[in-house]
Amino acid sequence: MSIKIKKLKKYIGERLLIDLPELTINEQARIGIVGENGSGKTTLLNLIARKEEMDEGQIIHSDNVSMIGQFLETDDTRSGGEQTKEKIRKAVHHTADILLADEPTNHLDQKGRDYLIKELKYFKGCLLIVSHDREFLNQMCEEILELDGGIVRHYSGNYDDYLYQKEIEEKEYQKKYQNYVREKERLTDSMQQLHDKSTGIKKAPKRMGNSEARLHKRGKGQAAKKALSKQALTIETRLEKLEVVDKPWKKKELSLPFSEGQKIHKKIVIEAEKFDLKIEDKELLLQSDFKIKTGERTALVGHNGSGKTTLLKTVLAHDKSLKIAKKADFAYFSQSLNQLADNKSIIDNVQITSNYEEQVARDLLAHLLFRGTAINKKVSVLSGGERTKVAIAKMILGKSNVLILDEPTNHLDIKSLKVLEEALRAYQGTIIFVSHDQYFVNRVADTVLEIKNRKITNLKEVEKTPKQNSEDDQKMVLEMRKTSLLSQLAIEKNDELKDQLDQELLEIMKQLKLN
Repeated sequence: MSIKIKKLKKYIGERLLIDLPELTINEQARIGIVGENGSGKTTLLNLIARKEEMDEGQIIHSDNVSMIGQFLETDDTRSGGEQTKEKIRKAVHHTADILLADEPTNHLDQKGRDYLIKELKYFKGCLLIVSHDREFLNQMCEEILELDGGIVRHYSGNYDDYLYQKEIEEKEYQKKYQNYVREKERLTDSMQQLHDKSTGIKKAPKRMGNSEARLHKRGKGQAAKKALSKQALTIETRLEKLEVVDKPWKKKELSLPFSEGQKIHKKIVIEAEKFDLKIEDKELLLQSDFKIKTGERTALVGHNGSGKTTLLKTVLAHDKSLKIAKKADFAYFSQSLNQLADNKSIIDNVQITSNYEEQVARDLLAHLLFRGTAINKKVSVLSGGERTKVAIAKMILGKSNVLILDEPTNHLDIKSLKVLEEALRAYQGTIIFVSHDQYFVNRVADTVLEIKNRKITNLKEVEKTPKQNSEDDQKMVLEMRKTSLLSQLAIEKNDELKDQLDQELLEIMKQLKLN
């Protein structure tokens, strides 16, 4: 059975979170739901699952719904990936008409992701997915719903197709804004010219007698002045009726300070030789060697249950088996987010432990998409992804010089992922992080350490120049667009549109050869 939504409204306090006049979702739809953190993605799934009450409207479906939630059991001793796989098994094997998946790739390694994709492809009903995993959305989705400022917009195609359509919309909006600015300037200039002409029409000279002055008032000068006033009024009316187009927000390049007192002067911040690690009776590492260089961003990867989080906690505990630089001061990010005070605002939380002036905190928060008065929101009203960004901002601006991040990408929307990548690359201290998001690892890490077969192996130790990064990004965008065009060509029936797609594909193939 399909899902029918009519006149749906959901408020958070006085803020309209979701405003969806009408939507019909087909019974075998494959839909990805995207939007910034706090835009209402999880809330929409909960409304469909009847886990939350709507304020207005109707949601009509069979009520045979299964859901993969994003939050884990805190008292479960299994790894996050193992818990997530169990949730997937239960949800998919339940004979439901509708399956809702909220960030199902969180905590999953590559093997777990492959298992998830296989299970979801077998599911025959209606599938709605909230995910920050770009490649996963491309593989699974045929439609995208975007939540933005309460409005829900529908796009055909996978995530790459959605990005392509958004790029066209942004270019059109930029053009609309430029036209608005030009027209406003033209009308304002015309007003000024009329004003200058009007003030240039002289009053009656003092040497004139009363009768001559009265004739002057009734003369050509005053008639001209009246005509100019009429023209000015017309232009003023046009200015008032001119539709205001807000300036598109342009992100500033992020630059983060780093005080001399925070610097670690040793080249190696953490070193292990013939290091053993176990949890209860399970051996995780045996006679392993590794080094973490000062000032580098090191990713720690490995299968679920391989010991990544346990190793991070061992480092935090300053285990005697490890050589740790004396000046190393750790800050730890975990999914519990217990370093935040719920009753305080975003800016207050960041500033409590900050080494810097408030303006630095404001600049970083703006980069992380908390703009204007948003920084005054209480932490208690934030979504999981928003809380993640605040916690990491607090760590970046704090007194520590080594950030340890355990799955920082979980719960983040795609736009937030990108700005987090930029913030971490701008940070001048040392970063050690665990992530199953391969794209994020490639973008952020200087070094990749893999835990496999109870050993740690250095997979990547490369310093790419900005030019190389830029070329890699461009090639990746071209490859994604090529894949999208091939998919469209396979189903397109209109000959004229097929020719256009063929032309674009040929152009992309040429660019890929040049690269």
